[in-house]
Formats: sequence, C-alpha cells, structure tokens
Amino acid sequence: MFRIAVVLGFLAIATPAFADAIDGSWCSTKGDHVDIEGPKIITPAKNVVQGQYRRHEFLYKVPMGEPDADQMIYMQLLDETDMQSFVIQKDGKPGAQQNWKRCTVTS
Repeated sequence: MFRIAVVLGFLAIATPAFADAIDGSWCSTKGDHVDIEGPKIITPAKNVVQGQYRRHEFLYKVPMGEPDADQMIYMQLLDETDMQSFVIQKDGKPGAQQNWKRCTVTS
C-alpha cells in the first residue's frame, strides 16, 4: 500500500498542472498560437519574449516586426480552458478583446 502511495505521489509531481495557471499552449479564435511558460512567451510570430507573469495574468511588449509592434498585450486566464487578451492602447484603455482556448499544436 505504501508503494502505491509513493508511485501516485511521483506521478502527481511529474504531471504538469496548468489547470489553474496561465502557463501552456493557447490558440485564438483568429488562428494565432502562443505558448506561455512562467515569464516567457512564444508569440504568434514565434519570437521568444520575456513578460510580466502572474499565475492568472501575463503582460508583454510586442516585438518589432509583429502586428501591434511596440504595444503592450495583457492576457487574463478566465478558467482552466479560456483566456482573453487585449492590446493596451496609448491612452491606457484596453483595445478589442481576443479570445483564446487551451490547445495542442503539432509541428
């Protein structure tokens, strides 16, 4: 019985638990894809950028050469499968909302 408990404990540790965090792969309703891992994001254009990470939120500056370059993007986890993002406009107000779903992208 003890051995089963130890094995189950190791499985729990080894399995990523992203259900209550913004970390993971996300696909937008527009066909974009991002990957968030702690303070790192891989943008839709495949650039790796450091951002400001909080468990349920992410903020980053869009790199040059991408749509909305030099703008800030704010992302917020809504539940374990849904996220929304906004471009922060020059006046500090949020732009149009973009919806995202957790996804698995194969190369």
